[in-house]
Amino acid sequence: MTSFPNGVPVNSFSDAAALNRYADFNQRIVYRPKVPPQHEQALVQNYFGSATHGVFVDVGANDPIVDSQSFHLEQLGWRGLLIEPLPAYCELLRRHRQSRVIECACSSPENDGKFLPINVAGVYSSLEPTLIAVGAKIQTVAQVQVRTLDSLLQDNAIAPGFELLSIDVEGHEMEVFKGIDLRFWRPRLVLLEDHVTGHQKHQHMQRQGYQLLLRTGLNSWYVPANLAYTFSIRARFEFFRKYYLGLIGRKRRYAEHKSV
Repeated sequence: MTSFPNGVPVNSFSDAAALNRYADFNQRIVYRPKVPPQHEQALVQNYFGSATHGVFVDVGANDPIVDSQSFHLEQLGWRGLLIEPLPAYCELLRRHRQSRVIECACSSPENDGKFLPINVAGVYSSLEPTLIAVGAKIQTVAQVQVRTLDSLLQDNAIAPGFELLSIDVEGHEMEVFKGIDLRFWRPRLVLLEDHVTGHQKHQHMQRQGYQLLLRTGLNSWYVPANLAYTFSIRARFEFFRKYYLGLIGRKRRYAEHKSV
């Protein structure tokens, strides 16, 4: 663990040789795409060359520090948007973070400007009627404002080609995708939470000109396909096992979870 100047510990894994076991971002080669989630922050920093400035858009920001996709980058000097629908988390974000907090949920153009019910189960929340996290039980329902990502990026003067887009919306991803033109905004890296209960999200990213790069825990890494990364035999097999061989069992478990 590493402590940043404010004393908050953040996961660190600074051994470059160890990181290169998974991928060589300079040579654009992926060796082992399945990465333990505790290495995600260091790998993201490695991907961006440990840059001390950059722009992130964190959709479903949740807790300001714990399991945050953007806190470690903000500590390096990055700034961006923290998009979070729940007032309690927004208050924490405003208190502990430096970036702009936007209190709303993201969805499709059809829902833009509406106030819709969001289901809450502890740290999980979603506009979907069933939370995708196995074991999550809906505890409360709140009304939240809904916007499209396109409109939020435009309103906040985010320039196309910004560095990081993180999406964690507990199963509402396809509706969020309807509200953002990825071919226009072209973020350099998309971190997408995906339980891989189907191929919809993956195929959408491919249609938008993105290539699957790595998996860190539940997060899929997508980068512009024109970067033309190459993959080892092991990497290709691991992706095939995750997205095809294991899909039937995963879909069954998810169907059982929805029926409870």
